[in-house]
Amino acid sequence: MAPRLEPESRRLLTAFSANLNRLDPQPLDWQRFYDFILYAFGHEPPSAEAVGHALVQNGLDWDEAEPFMLFYWHAVELLRQASLARRAPPARQRKRKPPRPPSGGSMGAPETRTRPKTRTRRTR
Repeated sequence: MAPRLEPESRRLLTAFSANLNRLDPQPLDWQRFYDFILYAFGHEPPSAEAVGHALVQNGLDWDEAEPFMLFYWHAVELLRQASLARRAPPARQRKRKPPRPPSGGSMGAPETRTRPKTRTRRTR
């Protein structure tokens, strides 16, 4: 027996699959699927297999349902990782000393040197 979806999750997934342009999903189709993913993640996220099974029950062929099932799995994983990252304490950062102004040494601006004047001989 396949795991059951929460009633609101089932309703959102059914709205998605009933209105889906199967040959070329349109932005509104994706928005419906995103609504389902976000709702499911915020409540009781079903397994990806349960989502695939529900899509097949709603009339999609397995070949049509599988890419959405995989997308759902990746989206839920991404949302889990993002929520864990938000809860984690911020990383400690070292306080850096402000950079020193360049000196006239070898690491800073080049020194300007004057050339010694050479003497020339006078001829008479």
